[in-house]
Amino acid sequence: MARRMTTRPTWYSPTSCLSKNQYPRRYHMTYRLRLTALASMALMAGAAQAGVTPEEAKQLGTTLTLFGAEKAGNKEGTIPAYTGGLPASTSPPGFKKDSGKWVSPFAAEKPLYSITAANMDKYADKLSEGQKYLLKRYPSYRMDVYTTHRTANYPQSHLEKTQRNAINARTSEGGLKMEGAVGGIPFPIPKTGYEAMWNHLSRWLGVASTYRMRNYYVDTTGRRIYAGEVNFSQDHPFQGPKATAESVKGDDMFVTRSAVHFTGPSRNVGEAQTWFDTIDPVVKPRRAHVYSPSTRRVRLAPDIAYDTPIASAGGVMTYDDGWMFTGKMDRFDFKLLGKKEIYLPYSTYDAIFQAKTDKLLMANHENPSVMRWELHRVWVVEATLKPGLRHVYSKRVIYLDEDWTGAGVADMYDGAGKIYKGFYLAMTQLYDKQVPWSIGSVEYDFSTGLYTATTLFGETDDTTLHIHDALHPKTTFSADSLPARSGR
Repeated sequence: MARRMTTRPTWYSPTSCLSKNQYPRRYHMTYRLRLTALASMALMAGAAQAGVTPEEAKQLGTTLTLFGAEKAGNKEGTIPAYTGGLPASTSPPGFKKDSGKWVSPFAAEKPLYSITAANMDKYADKLSEGQKYLLKRYPSYRMDVYTTHRTANYPQSHLEKTQRNAINARTSEGGLKMEGAVGGIPFPIPKTGYEAMWNHLSRWLGVASTYRMRNYYVDTTGRRIYAGEVNFSQDHPFQGPKATAESVKGDDMFVTRSAVHFTGPSRNVGEAQTWFDTIDPVVKPRRAHVYSPSTRRVRLAPDIAYDTPIASAGGVMTYDDGWMFTGKMDRFDFKLLGKKEIYLPYSTYDAIFQAKTDKLLMANHENPSVMRWELHRVWVVEATLKPGLRHVYSKRVIYLDEDWTGAGVADMYDGAGKIYKGFYLAMTQLYDKQVPWSIGSVEYDFSTGLYTATTLFGETDDTTLHIHDALHPKTTFSADSLPARSGR
């Protein structure tokens, strides 16, 4: 998308132009066409760059929360008003601070009701197509619905940045690039699908984290395949405490930097990867490197993107499925459809941090007794594959938690327009850190019957998560660091 024209081009000067009669007709036509094109470009750029008005921004902290969600509950009372989220002082029985695992503050709660194939019609307007598919296909599948808690709680600095972003943030390059935002939620009152997706891509996960987690997938016989144990370093310079309007154009333009090395299973031990995503993927797109201990070589990995299947997820997940959607948005048109109420995986402390996989991962689907579902308002984004471009999905419908925690649901459709996959990204508030953690996920491939569950911490004592207040050293994410990270 073209930028707004702030000065007239050098070929135009009203004080030096010859009169109309002094130019040949062909030149006048060219001149008028150029002016018309420039005017159109300026209008398009203005539309792309327009943020909310100061009057609209006044809703933040009044009818809307400081991060842009509706403050009030719904009229039925099934979604409560927002009252500040889980306090940082929350400390339920069994929680050990800095242990790397969190305990549910709602452990005593029982389900309000369960949704099954027999009664799903009653709740159909609040179910995604993927959820309906699972309920219809597997008699053993159900969704236990609990009391809704709006647990999201953000640091004050994050909320202050969000308020500034409301009138300063904008997109350009057809929505692919984000400008004017510095940390926080870029578009607390989104107007386009791209703005809503930028809120998701740059969601608050803390300044930095390190974790050791496991991935599994389950085959059609119900066998659990241990697909990967990973040491993961991640940070978010765009959200860093020292980020400024100037620094996010350079060193702090990274919404996410990631570096991993595999410590299991044995066939993968020593493999290592690093990649990043920025607020300007047009100028600085994702760059990934991998290290193989068998060849002792580091190489560029352009295939760590788009619809390349992820081996450690059994091929169920593609790279741009990661965390519901990740990477550059150039292959789809993203349209904001509005809001609705839907069931989300929420406060899933047991599933993410406590449950052993033999209890969590059943044949065909996750154990309904371990999963927790709550009714929340969501923004709905429809992503349609652009004409002439290739992807295994023709369409995605993405449901994003209005409290901008990252929690959500996504339905993916194949080239024939048939439901293909269902994706569920759980939100678990790390109360003492003021971080809505939305990394743990489950994805179902309806065409094969496989499913994968990623970023689980409950299997062993040393699978843990730690949040940091400072960015990792830059060298953590350099290609040269990969052999050392691998230990091989």
